[in-house]
Amino acid sequence: MDSTKHEMLADTIGVESELYARRRFWLAHMRIGFGIFLLETLVVMLYLHLTPAGPHRTLLWPIIVSWAACASVGVLVAPIVAGRSWRTTFSVTWTVASTFAVGLVALLDTGVTSPILLLLYLPLVYAALMFTFRSALLCGLSTLLAVGVVVGIDRHFTAAEGWTFCLFGTLAGAAALSVAAALNRSHFEQHEERLLARLAELAGTDELTGCAVRRVLRQRADDEIERSLRTGSPLSFLMIDVDQFKSVNDTFGHLAGDDALRLVAGVSREHLRPGQYLGRFAGDEFIIVLPGLDTAAAQALGDEIRRTTAALSIPLQHEAVESLTVTISI
Repeated sequence: MDSTKHEMLADTIGVESELYARRRFWLAHMRIGFGIFLLETLVVMLYLHLTPAGPHRTLLWPIIVSWAACASVGVLVAPIVAGRSWRTTFSVTWTVASTFAVGLVALLDTGVTSPILLLLYLPLVYAALMFTFRSALLCGLSTLLAVGVVVGIDRHFTAAEGWTFCLFGTLAGAAALSVAAALNRSHFEQHEERLLARLAELAGTDELTGCAVRRVLRQRADDEIERSLRTGSPLSFLMIDVDQFKSVNDTFGHLAGDDALRLVAGVSREHLRPGQYLGRFAGDEFIIVLPGLDTAAAQALGDEIRRTTAALSIPLQHEAVESLTVTISI
């Protein structure tokens, strides 16, 4: 979604609402991920308990306990991380690191024959549900690399070739499915974002004049007031009122009144610079939000809009015209 549509969406549903929804999304997924990791750590602990005669048990137990500690900390810090801009990088890094951690534990256990390697399917599932195409691809490659490292180091690989090839083949297939699912989901989410942005644009735009509706205008004005108070930068507002608008409607009809509103909105919009915002406040009233402009600059802009508008006329039936004037307040 481009920045303009994103701003429209944020102004329509509210910036705070959008940020809250995104934070809740990430918080839910991170809690699920860390929670599943913690449960699987308990499964590995049970496995170690049931196979006390296996290799490197005195070394594996501290490693698995550290897994449980990291997963517990992850669950606790998830509400903090979910609100940060680097949450995606954190999640992807954690998922990739978990694949190599599983490979290390499997290598210390029985190598390629260790059932702990089956845990490598979980990062692939998580990546398919959570990450973008590129991140899912990274997770898939790290999973296959972890298996490759175990195979390369394990001295008993020859005795378990059949199992190893089946494991590697199924993991490769799962990785391909994960990447394909992430790609397909990303395309669908982009389509939904475009639809949502279009819906927000329709809901936040006045159909007659193409200006922002009052709700969106108030949201933008509140944001700019807050920014001005925080930074000390100047902020001005222009209120534009069409003169004798009721008389135009009563004399020439509402279609002529609509033409007058469109003309005023068009003239005002032509004089705006990037960052300045035009909205329809009421029937024949418009407000322009002018961040960074002091009173003198705002007055100069208002005078320019008033002069341009005065040079226009409302096209009426039988080629008659009605002059158009506006009153502009700061």
